[in-house]
Amino acid sequence: MLTTQDFNTFNFIDFVRQNPEQHERFELKIEQGKAIFHDAGIIEFVPNQLSDQFVCLSCGVHGNETAPMEIISDMVRDILVGSQALSVNLLILLGNPKAMQQQERFLEFNLNRMFNHHWKSYLEADAHCYEALRAKRLEEAVQDFFDKSPADSRRYHYDLHTAIRASKHQRFAIYPYLDGREHKVEQLAFMQDCGVNTVLLYHKASSTFSYHTSHHFKADAFTVELGKVKPFGGNNREDFEQAENSLRQLVASNYHFNNDREIDDLNLFAVKKELLRVSDDSHLNVDDDLANFTEFEQGFELLSDPAEPYSIESNGEAIVFPNNKVPIGQRMALLVEPVSLG
Repeated sequence: MLTTQDFNTFNFIDFVRQNPEQHERFELKIEQGKAIFHDAGIIEFVPNQLSDQFVCLSCGVHGNETAPMEIISDMVRDILVGSQALSVNLLILLGNPKAMQQQERFLEFNLNRMFNHHWKSYLEADAHCYEALRAKRLEEAVQDFFDKSPADSRRYHYDLHTAIRASKHQRFAIYPYLDGREHKVEQLAFMQDCGVNTVLLYHKASSTFSYHTSHHFKADAFTVELGKVKPFGGNNREDFEQAENSLRQLVASNYHFNNDREIDDLNLFAVKKELLRVSDDSHLNVDDDLANFTEFEQGFELLSDPAEPYSIESNGEAIVFPNNKVPIGQRMALLVEPVSLG
């Protein structure tokens, strides 16, 4: 297993490739504290000094979204060798090791639709469902991690992705439903510093990883789309420099959250309506490769259906996550509109 002599050449992605199922828990002393290798793709860093910040950084929930995995892998190596300052309690998660091995989005089911305990229904149907077992294990990991945090500590979770679909706003984030809590300007400003210029304020509970940690642990959490999906080695790391620098500052406890920041140039959207497939005749009148946040003119019939059609009610309404290939009862798209926090 890993030793301190291996730190300079350690590659988190390769390590997970070699241990995709599970491995025995082991700890290593590092200059700045200790590294606890809990399981496949699950590493916890504990700094020497006490910290009231508990940070979870997840990547690879979809196995073909390589850039965030490369960013996190480099950060892990740098913490091990001491070139990246560690001043917070840190949990690193590579979500879907087997899909990552194949550079596929998932093996059977979308892992990011299985959190908030939605994995239970999948395991009832198939006790060996890999993605469901993985969601269960990741939930256990964040539970153990955040359970160590005192009630007055700060908890953060940034779930890092890249998108399979083009977007009018290349980098955007989803701020999960807050169950009555208020959106934080400091968190929106942090997204800006990560190079994200657009945030979708979600409208209800969901099965995503970021909603799970927000709901159960009151963590400041986001699903962060940092760009386009590319294969390993095909990413231009300069495109992700702002995000990487801000995350490294956070891990070093050098990032200062500011609730008085101006965020006027941040594009904020809220969900106006979910467009559901209600019959076999439901059809979105858009191309399959339509970019997220494409806007429509008033009167355009976006969803054709004999029972529940939808036409655009006002200029500026836009579409996110369009998909004509979903079963009856599932979401075909989100209709969003610009909003402000005021």
